[in-house]
Amino acid sequence: MLTPDFLKNLRVLFVEDEELAREKLAKLLSKLFKEVVLASNGLDGLEKYEKSRITGEKIDLIISDINMPIMNGLEMLEKIREFDPIIPLIFTTARGESENLLKAIDLNVSNYIMKPIDTVVLVKKITEVCEKTFFETQLQDKQNELQKYLDAVDSVALIYKMDENGNISFANKSLLETSKYTLEEIKNLNFNELIHPNVPKQSIEDTWKILKDGKIWTGNTKFITKDKESFYLKNTVFKLESTHNEDEYITIGFSTTQENNEKREFQKKVIKSIQEFNKREYTYKKVITELTERVKQLESYLPRLQEELEDQKEKTQNRQRQLDHYEMQMHNVDEKYYGTMTVKAKEAEEYARTLAMIKQEKNQIAEKYREANDEVIATKKELGLLMKTNDEKMKKINDLTDVIKSLESKIKDLTE
Repeated sequence: MLTPDFLKNLRVLFVEDEELAREKLAKLLSKLFKEVVLASNGLDGLEKYEKSRITGEKIDLIISDINMPIMNGLEMLEKIREFDPIIPLIFTTARGESENLLKAIDLNVSNYIMKPIDTVVLVKKITEVCEKTFFETQLQDKQNELQKYLDAVDSVALIYKMDENGNISFANKSLLETSKYTLEEIKNLNFNELIHPNVPKQSIEDTWKILKDGKIWTGNTKFITKDKESFYLKNTVFKLESTHNEDEYITIGFSTTQENNEKREFQKKVIKSIQEFNKREYTYKKVITELTERVKQLESYLPRLQEELEDQKEKTQNRQRQLDHYEMQMHNVDEKYYGTMTVKAKEAEEYARTLAMIKQEKNQIAEKYREANDEVIATKKELGLLMKTNDEKMKKINDLTDVIKSLESKIKDLTE
């Protein structure tokens, strides 16, 4: 039996309409469980349970009163059972009501406890109910895990069962797919009809002898499909415990068809390579013979070629002497050219310096020209102003002259 410590991983929904009783028992439950979800009536409990399913926060146990307002415990359980037939539930009730208890049994209630609640009895019943659920969950998980392993084996292994006469009574999905027989068809076959005709009979008899002695046989076997195609299995065959005085044998095989085909292809390639090598060897020998004859012909030409080589060496030496003479003449020319170029370079440097001085003087003259031009413009402007002033003064003088003449005429008239 498990200790109550395993409850620390569980969540409980506690439904009770009396607030004082709800808070009091909630304190006890919170010490036992990971989390305690409280509800004040059946409808509230139903809503909180549905919310836990939506959020993924699984409720592992429900403890509920039966008689409550709005929705009682039986009505709540009836709604929950519509989508969850297995969640454990413990009812608390103030009185024994056979009708309610019978309906609770129909709704697969886990247990019930009478009020006032004895906490020791409650903890014991909670532990029993949750322990049962815990072990059922563990068992289901193990069964699921085992089924996954079986499915994995079934997807890669080819399995069949036969009796001591070789009559096949079972074949898994992988073998049926590979052999292209249906289960009904393969049950009507004998083991020998699956073995490829190329397998020696003596080998089959030796295998049966090993198996009937109760030993395990392991080896590679060539089979034939319904469509007369070959496939290969690496098999392990062993005897099962006798049932009804009949021995049965189970075979677990793994396909080696690809490996065998690759091996056969490799052998074909090796044979082909040897044949091609022999052809190339014959061709090479023929070429070597032809080249040997050619070498002999060339060797007969060798003395004459040697003479031509000596003659070419002498001609090359004469040409080398001529080349040395020309190089000496070119050296002398280069020295003269170098001297001339040195003088010309100095002249060019002097010319460049003179040109730079002329350019500098030109820039200075241009600057003086600009300054003189600015001065002329300013003088012209000043002269224009002076001429304008002079004209204005001349006009005033003429005006004054006229005035004077007028005054003189008036004076003259007055004196007469």
